[in-house]
Amino acid sequence: MLRRNVEEPEEPVSETETAAPDPAGTTDPPSPVAEEQSETTEASAETEASPPPPPPPEPGPVAHHSPEPQTAAERLTAQQQSIHDEPLPDPKAAMKERREASRLQRKADKEKRKADKKAAKEARKARRKGDQGGPMELDPLAPTSPASAPPSTPTPESAPPAFSPTAATAAAAPAEDPAEPVTPEPPVELPPVSPPGGSHGRAPRRTAALIGGIDLGGTKIAAAVLDSDHKVVSYRRRPTPDRGGPADVVRAMATTMQEAAMDAGTEAHRLLAVGVGSPGSVNGETGAVSGAGNLPDWDGTFQLGMALREELGTDVKVGNDVQVGTRGEYELGAGVGFSSLLGVFWGTGVGGGIIINGEPWLGRGRAGEIGHTLVRRGGAKGLNGLNGTVEAYAGRKAMEEKALREVRKGRKTKLFKLMRKHDKTHLTSAIWQRALEDGDELAEDLLNRAVGALSAGIASAVNLLDPEAVVIGGGLGVRFADTLVPEIITGMDQYLLNKDNPPAIKVAALGDEGGVIGASLLVKDAFEVNQAPSA
Repeated sequence: MLRRNVEEPEEPVSETETAAPDPAGTTDPPSPVAEEQSETTEASAETEASPPPPPPPEPGPVAHHSPEPQTAAERLTAQQQSIHDEPLPDPKAAMKERREASRLQRKADKEKRKADKKAAKEARKARRKGDQGGPMELDPLAPTSPASAPPSTPTPESAPPAFSPTAATAAAAPAEDPAEPVTPEPPVELPPVSPPGGSHGRAPRRTAALIGGIDLGGTKIAAAVLDSDHKVVSYRRRPTPDRGGPADVVRAMATTMQEAAMDAGTEAHRLLAVGVGSPGSVNGETGAVSGAGNLPDWDGTFQLGMALREELGTDVKVGNDVQVGTRGEYELGAGVGFSSLLGVFWGTGVGGGIIINGEPWLGRGRAGEIGHTLVRRGGAKGLNGLNGTVEAYAGRKAMEEKALREVRKGRKTKLFKLMRKHDKTHLTSAIWQRALEDGDELAEDLLNRAVGALSAGIASAVNLLDPEAVVIGGGLGVRFADTLVPEIITGMDQYLLNKDNPPAIKVAALGDEGGVIGASLLVKDAFEVNQAPSA
């Protein structure tokens, strides 16, 4: 009876079966010895023949329902499993986050600059309204103008006082189009850039200690009026003409400079002097420019300094654009404190400037052409006949030509659609950035090619010159300061000879205004020789 019940546990053994009543009906209890032997027999039988009892129908929460491992082995297994199951970080997502952060930062900076410009403009209007013709005093925060304002920029009667709450509110208000600079009213027809009825042979009287700076590039012309500390008072820019030759380029430069002068409350012919940074080989004595391949129909040598002097009616000094940009960073920007510096400007082309022992190194006029450093023999086709160079891979103009060839082969891209949408005639740095942020594959491929070429070219120049610092600027360099420039720096490591002691590598601190600031340094001696009384 006991063996059967143990082998078939689904029929539990009852107390009646364990101790059955005496068939004779006796009610005497079993003896203690017999009861003890019976219990011992039952226990041994259960131990030998019965399987382990089934788990309880409702297990405890710690043993079976706790999500946390309870033993050291379980914790180790769970940790290893979590390591294997953890997804790898997506490099594209991380880069997209960095680009978005960079875009937001640039937007904030742009809004701040716009507010500062508007505040300065309101202050100038208020000063013109209350000016009684006394000597002109410069204020870096609120540049002033002569007592008689130009006819084309009338002062509104409703202009708030300088630095009043009304002016501050107007400065903080957003403009209708944040992408466009503030323009004077009504500038339909520009006044003559030379003194009316005057002679270019006689220097005009100056209104104040103001100078001009022009940055001539293959895509844009930037012009600014600066004070004696080379701080920008007003800034204008317009696209570089893509046809017509040097004469059209000079006319556009003069117009841009005149617009900037009007924003500063003066005229171009009243500036003490104008410095110009131009691509190509520059004769610093005569202002002649040759070899400017990124400018339209610029064949041979052109007397840029002389032509611009005739247009503006003031002294003009010309230097190489990248060299003056490097000098600006050396004296006022990211290169301050170093005795030797290599400037690399990544834009329409790729140019370089060199400072050695505190002095610009010009060679025979073409020193610093890092864009023509060979990085692959028989490589990409260059626009100037030199193939496989840094510029053939990284120059904005060469990248645009490569993108066109890829589209003709049937490759898809958003680059040219974005160009038309934003009314651009070229693939500007902003277009490349938008395409990259949209995940355009062709834009990513071409920019990755550019990064690789720049890494090899800059590292080779560092191995040759061993400068204390490298400053990376230019339109594309500044635009991709937070995204692609770190990749350039990382890529340089495999090519550097002295990996244990690399130079300091910085992004240009003067930004888009670096070109005009560097150009203004060409004429900084004009302040020292200026003896003209204020108007």
